[in-house]
Amino acid sequence: MVRKERHIIKHLIQLQDLVAARAQQQAAMPKQKLSQLDKNIKTLTDELPLDLRSNFNRLIQKNIEALAPITGENCSGCGFSLTKTMVNKINGGAAEMSRCPNCTRILYAPDVLLTRTVPRRRWGDPVKRGIERFSAPELMIPKLQGTTPEEVLLDLCENMQAEGYIEECADLHEAAMRREAIVSTAVGQTMAFPHIRGVEGGGLTLSLGISKKGIDFGGTTKTKLFFYMVIPTAASAFYLKLLAGLTQSFSTAAQRDTLLKAKTKEELWAALSKGTKVLVR
Repeated sequence: MVRKERHIIKHLIQLQDLVAARAQQQAAMPKQKLSQLDKNIKTLTDELPLDLRSNFNRLIQKNIEALAPITGENCSGCGFSLTKTMVNKINGGAAEMSRCPNCTRILYAPDVLLTRTVPRRRWGDPVKRGIERFSAPELMIPKLQGTTPEEVLLDLCENMQAEGYIEECADLHEAAMRREAIVSTAVGQTMAFPHIRGVEGGGLTLSLGISKKGIDFGGTTKTKLFFYMVIPTAASAFYLKLLAGLTQSFSTAAQRDTLLKAKTKEELWAALSKGTKVLVR
């Protein structure tokens, strides 16, 4: 029964990843046809028992993360404190699925818990607004060194580690590559939005890297702008709004050129801040 339960959880996580990938594509490119993703989603959905299929569909309509890993004794989706009995039941792989009493997400024990640290806000620091709520000058990379998708994502991840936003990037990098294997996060217009969902600790964090020559990243054109996001489970719905805001903010070649012309971290940060002032709040 434990083996069957774990199989179902993995099946649901795979299905959830596809639904999230579809939502991302739709947020970035509303007019794009998503027939292949729709077909894959339907295939996995149809393989579920009818009652579980109905429950999952209801949950996914409420929140893009229908499942949430437990972190210690808490639901990572809403932070609700779980009873020790429930935690032991989930960790033990009980045959019956557990739901968070607060947000109703399906809970599971992750094989690897993705965590990170965030620099603490000091007393007296100014209130952050707009893009500065999610990013900072030190997370700007005006000249990426990588020449392949894997190298570029590693550049971005290692910079986050070097700047103290994560402790160890190995698991996060692997998760980012798994996400790209589902469907490329390139959205055309030389932009891509690689990301890792379900990373616990702190809020949504954004890094921006520039490859002036461009990288073959799975899009219709070479990708030059890489908006790399680390997303906690609780912020999974919000990141779609941020993604849409970023896409619209840099929808024209002239707007994108303001980023591509930056030579320093400070210049890139200034261009990002100015470009997102209206649509990212």
